[in-house]
Amino acid sequence: MTLHVWRRPEPLARLGITVSRKVGNAVVRNRLKRWTREFYRRWPVRAELPGVDLVIHFKPAAAEASHAALERELTALLGQLAPASAP
Repeated sequence: MTLHVWRRPEPLARLGITVSRKVGNAVVRNRLKRWTREFYRRWPVRAELPGVDLVIHFKPAAAEASHAALERELTALLGQLAPASAP
């Protein structure tokens, strides 16, 4: 997956998810989006992020990823954005 980040003047961080048809059928694409939204909703550092738009773009190989593998990858990607004081 690829993470794109854009600064915003508002202090709220927003999440966008793109999954093309190359990744898989609708069931696979919706599952990836659901898992990503749930991870972001439960991520404890989310409230401390500056005003940014986050767009996660899934690559075709993501169709084979397990839930645990997706969480590890999201933790690594989004962890780079977290403030230094966050766990």
